[in-house]
Amino acid sequence: MAGIFSGKTVLITGASAGIGRAMAEGAAREGASLALGDIAETGEEVAAALRAKGAKAFFMRTDVRRKSDIDALVARAKSEFGASPHIAFANAGIEGRLAAPWEPTEEDVLRVIDTNVVGAWRTMAAVLPAMVERGEGAIVATASVAGLVGAGGLAAYVASKHGVVGLVKSVAIDVAKSGIRVNALCPGMIETAMVDRLADDMPGFREALLALKPMGRLGVPSEAAEAAIWLASPAASFVTGHALAVDGGYAAQ
Repeated sequence: MAGIFSGKTVLITGASAGIGRAMAEGAAREGASLALGDIAETGEEVAAALRAKGAKAFFMRTDVRRKSDIDALVARAKSEFGASPHIAFANAGIEGRLAAPWEPTEEDVLRVIDTNVVGAWRTMAAVLPAMVERGEGAIVATASVAGLVGAGGLAAYVASKHGVVGLVKSVAIDVAKSGIRVNALCPGMIETAMVDRLADDMPGFREALLALKPMGRLGVPSEAAEAAIWLASPAASFVTGHALAVDGGYAAQ
């Protein structure tokens, strides 16, 4: 049976691990042709594993802080699959380190903002012209529950994820009449390398997180990815400009 993304070209940034890898696996299951980008070269392993299962997929090293990298990813997708991306998951992001607001350097803060917010904008800007011309498309940008509520110790990250939510709302309004939907995925704490890094920086971090979770557990990458797949699918055809919390009830408190 054909998947919901059969005949579609799907672009994913931050595709080498965690939620991005789970997005790639979910989109491949649904029949997509996949253009995968990440700064981590392990993205080639992800693409190879998907090809071994019969999917069409390639990987390119892509730094979302470089417009030329994203443009090259889009161009290769068009060359290999015959179409510019119909769907884009602007997923690449970094958290920075846990610190008091005055402790990070200006360079540290700008790196988080440039990757998380401007990187999402660069991805949108690269795929939207063809989507507008086609009159069809869907974009899902990965924000965070930290784009909906505050969190101490990660000022740049929280600011950047609030920025992603705002960017999504504005762009969604601009392109709604062009047949394009733009939404934000707002995961809570998911079992990824990011959580491991934060836990390494602060003893007791994981236990403190669990105490705040109504479900009493962290999420897994596939739970966030499946929500993103839904947002990009025809099943969400009247959903745009929305920030979807996938957080085990955290933001409901």
